[in-house]
Amino acid sequence: MIKKLRKNIFLLLIVVIISVILIYYTFTLARYVANTIWDYYLVSKGFYFSSDYLGTNVVKNVDNVWDGSSVHFNIKNSLNQAVVTTYDINYRVVCTIEGEASSYAECQLNGTSSNELEGVLSNFEACVNDTGDGVEVSSFNKTECELRGYKWEHQEAIQDLYFDIIVTDEEYELLDVVVRISVISTAPYRKTLAGTFSLHKGEVDGGKIAMEYKNYQNYDRLIITNSHSTNKCLKISWDASKLLINANGDEFSDYSIDSNGYINEIRFNLNAKNSLSYIFYKRDFEQIFDVTEFSVDEDDGC
Repeated sequence: MIKKLRKNIFLLLIVVIISVILIYYTFTLARYVANTIWDYYLVSKGFYFSSDYLGTNVVKNVDNVWDGSSVHFNIKNSLNQAVVTTYDINYRVVCTIEGEASSYAECQLNGTSSNELEGVLSNFEACVNDTGDGVEVSSFNKTECELRGYKWEHQEAIQDLYFDIIVTDEEYELLDVVVRISVISTAPYRKTLAGTFSLHKGEVDGGKIAMEYKNYQNYDRLIITNSHSTNKCLKISWDASKLLINANGDEFSDYSIDSNGYINEIRFNLNAKNSLSYIFYKRDFEQIFDVTEFSVDEDDGC
């Protein structure tokens, strides 16, 4: 009798476990299907909202040599340079610290004291020269652009965002922290992009200026970090026949141009224990560049 009872309990336990697993995967599959259908609907409306660090499914980012400085991520109104949303996108960003560290530290967005931020990815148009004739057309208006045989097109808008981790308890030594970033488009359509950033604080051998160069599908990004305890005026140079900087002049204090009129050197201030980044476009999309394309020097001209 006892043996039969144990057997029935064991079978019941197996049935319960299988049921729980089936419910979990059914719910996960249903959510995936719902997200996929919604994404197809948004695409049908010409709505493209993406990121290199976030996704509709949570993207995991890991940095095992984090020095405590700002952590950058981005959002875009596109799938690529050719597939772009043709209207403005309103969005809201939320930054949350997970686990025990949330009791001793705060997440602050884009130099503010808040873990929430609102903004707009603004649609814009510009002249595009895909003829290969070498003419610089970025200053052309729509009329001049089209009269001279070039294309007036909607452009990819990339918004650079960042967060800082601020320790609120001086007695707490923050070595590891997991941060969740959620970006929600609030108009004209709703879509959520999310990602986690697992940060481990590595040892820093004195202050230094470090550069990192990341390659993406349609652009590259140069990240400069100042781990010194003092602010630095920096000068960065590169070959503009290979790489063009995406900047409107607000991001640096001074610049120089080459003989063809392209920016090939910038000067800017970089605060202590902080970092910033610049977007670059390759002239030859077949080439792969790295940080060796750039030279960095301390300067006094900022």
